[in-house]
Amino acid sequence: MTKRIKLTTWLVVLCVLMLVLAVINLNTGQMSISPSQIMNLIIGKGSYDSQLVIFDFRLPRITVTLVVGFALAIAGNVLQSTTQNPMADTSFLGINSGAGIAVMLFMALVKNQDANLFLLPTMALGGALLSTVLVFAFSYKKDTGITPNRLLLTGVALAGLYSSIMVLLTLKLSPENYQFVMNWLAGSIWGTSWEYIVMLLPWFIICTVFIFSKTRTLDTFNLGDDVAQSLGVNLKRERIVLIGAAVILAGVSVSISGGIGFIGLITPNLARRVIGFKHSQQLVLSGVLGSFFLLAADTVGKLISTTSEIPVGILVAIIGAPYFVYILMRTK
Repeated sequence: MTKRIKLTTWLVVLCVLMLVLAVINLNTGQMSISPSQIMNLIIGKGSYDSQLVIFDFRLPRITVTLVVGFALAIAGNVLQSTTQNPMADTSFLGINSGAGIAVMLFMALVKNQDANLFLLPTMALGGALLSTVLVFAFSYKKDTGITPNRLLLTGVALAGLYSSIMVLLTLKLSPENYQFVMNWLAGSIWGTSWEYIVMLLPWFIICTVFIFSKTRTLDTFNLGDDVAQSLGVNLKRERIVLIGAAVILAGVSVSISGGIGFIGLITPNLARRVIGFKHSQQLVLSGVLGSFFLLAADTVGKLISTTSEIPVGILVAIIGAPYFVYILMRTK
């Protein structure tokens, strides 16, 4: 009962903070819109310019940050639970870098990019899936299977390889496409229209519902492989389908938001510290924390500079990189 009250308290506080951040975010930019003007828009009395800025630009961006933050957080939670590695994250398992190569190939090879813009998220998802398969394939050994350390090191090594390939691919890009790719890799949220949100939502809903239906299975991973197998859990099958759902969720998200890392690293570890290891509660708190962190980073970036966009991924990395070092030092 205590944990349930504790979880509810956290969720209420985070939701209130996100509401405040959303109002600040809506009001921040080259065109300032006050809370009273926002209220007028809600009741249908706002000006056309204000309506255009809020409903066509700022509100879709806020929606993307909330959905992507939630998705990356629970994807990271699943990856950490299934691999039993507290340092597992989308950025360390090749998801971001694989999607990055796909984005660069799209910009370099597709000529009529505006007409094929929805092909970009599809290619990014394909790159993320292929990269993750390679990471797990190279991490596997017949005697020991996949160990957390080998998985992490393989992901880092392949990310370095992907970075080298991306440097070579930049030679094929025009200055405009090069700038777009660099912003994407830095985590600049670019898919800020309702069309991209509609494309993201079916994947988000299906994968999220599936992951939440597997909370008891995720709990058994905490008991160790031997105990889980003795309870009748098919570890190999469950691990594959859960990791697959997490990769699809993360791949679709980063294809729209750009290469944002560390959300899936920070939030599950914080949620475990606060709420414990029960996934029915841990996943909820992780997701809401992910939405909060990404919205906070986007709002801070807009407050720092209203004329030029600061990529959200950079601000998240400023917090995430030291936290990764902290976890690394505490991990045996």
